[in-house]
Amino acid sequence: MLRVLKRIALLLFALVVVMAAAFYVLYFRRTPLPAVAPHARAVPVISRIPGISACWVETAKTFSTFSFGSTAGSVVVRHPAGDLLIDTGNSSHFDQEISAYPFATRLKLKSLAGQLKPRVPLPDLLRGIGEDPAKLRWAILSHAHLDHAGGLMDLPHLPVLLTREELQFAADPKVQAKGYVIAAHTQEFPPVSSPTLRFEPAPYETFDESADLYRDGSVVVVPLRGHTPGSVGIFVNLSPTRRLFYVGDAVDDESGFQERFGKSLILQDSDDDTALANQVVGRLSQLHEKAPELAIIPAHGRSAYKKFFLGGPLTCVSGQ
Repeated sequence: MLRVLKRIALLLFALVVVMAAAFYVLYFRRTPLPAVAPHARAVPVISRIPGISACWVETAKTFSTFSFGSTAGSVVVRHPAGDLLIDTGNSSHFDQEISAYPFATRLKLKSLAGQLKPRVPLPDLLRGIGEDPAKLRWAILSHAHLDHAGGLMDLPHLPVLLTREELQFAADPKVQAKGYVIAAHTQEFPPVSSPTLRFEPAPYETFDESADLYRDGSVVVVPLRGHTPGSVGIFVNLSPTRRLFYVGDAVDDESGFQERFGKSLILQDSDDDTALANQVVGRLSQLHEKAPELAIIPAHGRSAYKKFFLGGPLTCVSGQ
């Protein structure tokens, strides 16, 4: 009997070792990408705008006590000309929305995006920082994946800023069949024929195109094509020295731009164009070297949020 118990214990130990190794390979093992060609930097002139601030609204988190902890949710930009919501996290109806997918697809979605389901609907969290969801001016999505667009289902209808490329991508039945974009979410998007975000050939930082949302330099959007065809990054300039750059899923976490790491193995399939996505990683790494004071915030990189929003979730930072 003792011998049998020892064998069982050894088998269990071996199983734990194998699972730990698989977890490491799938989620953490990444190799540095090649450097991209140097790109000139168009340094912006930033003015202080009274009344502007940025707030972190976290809808979900995992492994929050560890440096590799993940997060989902929104950044709210308060502006005298109307407030902006950057990304929305998952829908509170996540399980119902993926229920029609085949088992394998449901399992994948639950294992990845499903780990960041909201326990409290986004509107309630917004009210927690004194934000009336009905008075938001816009929402802008870093991209159309379900864990960035789903929260729109819980909000009053509002204008959503998306490029033509991203609208076409989101409307593609093949993309929706993979589960990365939910058909119901696209009903909250503008029509494919009427994109609400367009770039101008105006260099900004290390990017050749940009869109100045408020026309005052406070919120500037740039293309980050690769993860999806219309992925964007959003600069929020609270003051000349207090700036954040929200980069969506262009990188998994801070190590992506600090060490020029691409996606982990388990997430590589989520990049629509791997070559373009890897170039964006290189561009972000280059920008980080040129402007180390700029807070680059990956959508799911909880440690980056905590460094900028020192008070944690549901707190705001102003330019004063």
